[in-house]
Amino acid sequence: MQDEKIKNEIKNIFFEVFPKLSENEFEWEKEQKDYENWDSFAQLNIITFAESKFDITFSLEESIEIKSPNDLLKCIISHKK
Repeated sequence: MQDEKIKNEIKNIFFEVFPKLSENEFEWEKEQKDYENWDSFAQLNIITFAESKFDITFSLEESIEIKSPNDLLKCIISHKK
């Protein structure tokens, strides 16, 4: 899967988990603390949606380390190699 396609899928995951998030507000470096509703439930949804969409399984450590869309991207790419 190409990086651009992975990026689009990640953006879609974030728009699904955060329905009030607009295209203009999405930033790859924006961190968990910068999202109003990024709590443990949102974290679980992000991880679950990504695992399902990309047919991968994150370790507990990886799941905890994901604090931005960019972190998720790096994690997914590392699984796709």
